[in-house]
Amino acid sequence: MTRAQTITKEIYVAIYLRLSRDDQNGDTESMSISNQRDMLMSYCEERGWKIYDIYVDDGFTGTNFERPGFQRMIGDIKEGYVSVVLTKDLSRLGRNYVMTGQYTDFFFPEHGVRYVAVNDSYDSAKEDNDIAPFKNILNEMYAKDISKKVRSVRQTSAKQGKFMGSKPPFGYVKSPEDKHLLIIDPPAAEIVKRLFREFANGDSGRNIAAKFNGEGIDTPAEYYFKQTGKRSTQSNNGQQWGSCTIMQLLRNQVYIGNMVQCKRKVSSFKTKKRLVTSPDSWIVVENTHEAIIDRITWESVQRRMDSTKRASSHHLIQVNSTDDVNIFSGIIRCADCGAAMAFNRKVGKSGAERRFYRCSRYANSGSKSCSMHTIDADTLESIILSDVQFYAQTAIRDEKKLMDRLLSFSGQEHRNEKAAQEKNLRDATNRISFIEDASKRLFEEKIAGNVPESLFRKMLSDYESELSALEAKAEDIRHNVQEETSSESDARAWIKLIKECVSINKLDRATAFQLIDHVDVHEQTDDNGHKSQSIQVSYNFVGVLS
Repeated sequence: MTRAQTITKEIYVAIYLRLSRDDQNGDTESMSISNQRDMLMSYCEERGWKIYDIYVDDGFTGTNFERPGFQRMIGDIKEGYVSVVLTKDLSRLGRNYVMTGQYTDFFFPEHGVRYVAVNDSYDSAKEDNDIAPFKNILNEMYAKDISKKVRSVRQTSAKQGKFMGSKPPFGYVKSPEDKHLLIIDPPAAEIVKRLFREFANGDSGRNIAAKFNGEGIDTPAEYYFKQTGKRSTQSNNGQQWGSCTIMQLLRNQVYIGNMVQCKRKVSSFKTKKRLVTSPDSWIVVENTHEAIIDRITWESVQRRMDSTKRASSHHLIQVNSTDDVNIFSGIIRCADCGAAMAFNRKVGKSGAERRFYRCSRYANSGSKSCSMHTIDADTLESIILSDVQFYAQTAIRDEKKLMDRLLSFSGQEHRNEKAAQEKNLRDATNRISFIEDASKRLFEEKIAGNVPESLFRKMLSDYESELSALEAKAEDIRHNVQEETSSESDARAWIKLIKECVSINKLDRATAFQLIDHVDVHEQTDDNGHKSQSIQVSYNFVGVLS
């Protein structure tokens, strides 16, 4: 006789115990695992039932049935080892009424298992269980309500700038005094500073990752594991740096002191699956903790990443290109079509090498798309070096004079942009006030019987839709106005950079990226045999100066 055949002659009970964090909102003592265990063991003892095993899921939500203890119990039921499943109440089995019903109405009966929920007086061996489906629905409603409350609390805390994650960003740890405050973790912060510095100086994410791997520097995942002993079960790739990891870190505003949260949301309280949200729904609170990266370095890195992204969108093919990264890669572009300028080398019959840039769109698609815009690389470097030296010397000699000049260039543009934003905000606010007044008048007309029900509902729906869109637009505009930095602050940041270049006699890639946002190269012109070509340098923070 098999073991399964032997045990089915007697009642063998599977005691199932569950407690989640959500349940802590109730009576913690009465809901505790130990209390459930004592109660159900006494229940079995009074009836002379033998306990086959006790299955525990401590800290698992009832809306998801992929719980280790529960699944182990299901496996034993399939093997025929269990004849009764015993829980404190129906909610311990689960809070998803559809799935709970699947087990109580189908799975358990199919396997000859009796289910008993003591406090709900539910026993599948009896006929008076009609109330059970309604209790399952109430249990799910409770779980849904708790989920909404938890989500609301988390959003409120996020808007207050409190860190709500379980795992702090690489470079930070949670403060021992306040788990919602981030403080700098010096060893990891040094790695963050280094990768920002090297990327700002022209190195690529792939090269930085290769260097970190070669030096045996721990990845964020591996570092976290060594500090806490908690290894993620979702990935086994935490021991190697990759360009994707580098880019994610470089985009994270946490390193300039900003808290960015709600990047993901739970699709359903039943599944707990997390979906990525769009950036416009993120909650961003500035200056919530000490920054690791200064603003100048941050802006330089973001501009470089944006320019690299724009350049890659053109699917460039560089003809006779060198494998060396040139100084202005990702910075120089065609003034007419906006495509990146491709760096080229050609060796003539005499053996002399020519280094030059030309429009990549022309190189890829020919003269129908654009013209060559060719410019000699040495000439370009010489021109920009002279421009940098001029402003560096001016900054040392008469900083106030240079400041006045910078403000005259960038100040008006800044003021125009701010004025335009403020006008848009006024227009949106006025329209919101109009719709609110119109909605009140519409209600009054409806009450007076002057507006048919169908027309009232349509007009009210249209007003509500427009009002919702306008409020979102107004919030975006307010955010943009708040983000507008002062012209003087930008000018001082640029002057600080340019003064450090007073003694340079040759440009390098790091200096170019620190100083320059982009360089526009125009096509050559020929005026009665006199050839000329214009280039326009747009500097970081201050734009085009001449």
